[in-house]
Amino acid sequence: MKLADTYASEPKTSNEKTGSAICIADLADRQHVVAASIQMGLSPTIVCPEPGASQKLNTFELIVADHAVAERLVAEFEGRESDGDGFSPAIIALLKRGDAQRSKDTLTDCNYDGILRFPMTPEETANHLAIVMYSHCASQRRYHAAWRELRLNRRIFRSVTAGISVANATLPDLPIIYVNPAFEAMTGYSREEVQGRNCRFLEGEERNQPALAIVRDALSSRRKGTAVLKNFRKDGTPFWNELSLSPIFDEEGKLTHYVGIQTDVTTRVELENALRETEKLAAVGRLASSIAHEINNPLSSVMNLIYIAERTECSQDTKKQLAQADKELRRVKLITEQSLRFSRQSTNAQATSSTEMLEPILDLYQSHARNARVVTSLQERPSRPLMCMESEIRQVLSHLVGNAIYAMQINGGLLIVRSREATGWKNGSHGILFTVADNGTGMNAETLRDMYKAFYTTKGIGGTGLGLWISSDIVERHHGKLKVRSSQRQGASGTVFQMFLPYRGIGSHPEVLAPSKLSPEIVYTY
Repeated sequence: MKLADTYASEPKTSNEKTGSAICIADLADRQHVVAASIQMGLSPTIVCPEPGASQKLNTFELIVADHAVAERLVAEFEGRESDGDGFSPAIIALLKRGDAQRSKDTLTDCNYDGILRFPMTPEETANHLAIVMYSHCASQRRYHAAWRELRLNRRIFRSVTAGISVANATLPDLPIIYVNPAFEAMTGYSREEVQGRNCRFLEGEERNQPALAIVRDALSSRRKGTAVLKNFRKDGTPFWNELSLSPIFDEEGKLTHYVGIQTDVTTRVELENALRETEKLAAVGRLASSIAHEINNPLSSVMNLIYIAERTECSQDTKKQLAQADKELRRVKLITEQSLRFSRQSTNAQATSSTEMLEPILDLYQSHARNARVVTSLQERPSRPLMCMESEIRQVLSHLVGNAIYAMQINGGLLIVRSREATGWKNGSHGILFTVADNGTGMNAETLRDMYKAFYTTKGIGGTGLGLWISSDIVERHHGKLKVRSSQRQGASGTVFQMFLPYRGIGSHPEVLAPSKLSPEIVYTY
């Protein structure tokens, strides 16, 4: 089988061009090449191309032209290829005896796909064209395969749910040159807004994050690295970004780009933080339980000794001091009992009145209020007994009263504690509304936003940050509602907490009471 027959038997893909263009002035040479094209299975077309005709000739698979025309067409098609305008036809230049003196340098500089040196026999012409076309078609198939792969990669880049950014490593400050749609959706920034910028603008004012050391080390070492960073969207909302950084090297080993994969892991980070806080709370509970147990035993012994001493012969002054010591020891006993609640919950609900809960608490804080120059006012209206975990509700009221006195410890003030019957406006349930109000310093918007978070405190080392966090959980389990209003206005500052508890909130079926799944209501007055 001849080479020309081998090429003619090669299967053509749907993307391959067909036919040949013959641009030869000499009639005999033209017919010679036409015959060879037909032998190869190509449909020859006689053309006389004008300058700039490369777009029309782009539909042909093969162009055979006099060397002057071929040289011009090569230049035109190379310009189109550099603009990404597709794969060019094979261009073969025809040289005759009169052109043999053209220098080899000139022929080498012109990027022909092949050269026909006439005179040649028809068989030699066909075989030479077949060799050129075989090589050209192989390159064409590789070209189309590369384009298909490129288009696939672009679809993958645009379809993945993780953000992708590409930075140019050959320029100072690593400017971004590409981001995918997922990056735009995650950050709120469009591709045009981020191109040419370093990705550190996503950090906002958080420029001292410990995880940034991982990124800097990866960049300086030109290696992969993964870090979780706090970033900010275009609208200013924060999110946690797990950044995976990878360097890209060319064939010579030169660093050219960095690819960053961004994943929004805000939910995961928040769950991890909640888990850590839960573990800290459990540790605090175990420590508090251990300390309380250690205190209770000697405390009981001392209280028994005071009981015996009060019944012996002694002066009135001594008896008065023993009574005061017994009162303070009972206060210590109450504190240890509250500490034990960190590690265990009440298990049995019991009926109790508001008076039975409020009066011991105010007695407990009497000395604190007196030292802070706080006047206490207790206002109660008769009500039905409340079915609740008494120790837990007493703990909530104790935290509210203690916080109110703390807010007035500098300038003193008035503490008002009220209880009355009320109706839950959302579900119509009947219960008791407790109010604890003070005219202290009040709370700002940040404190109101974070005060129910575990371990958040404004008391420095004097506070644990657990009081209101535990209180909100207790009220929720009783299907109640906790509301707060606060003001820092000059001459009208203060805070009011209101706690509504249904009469039979604890142990009742949620559907009966339609609880609100406590989301503490906050009102802030400027």
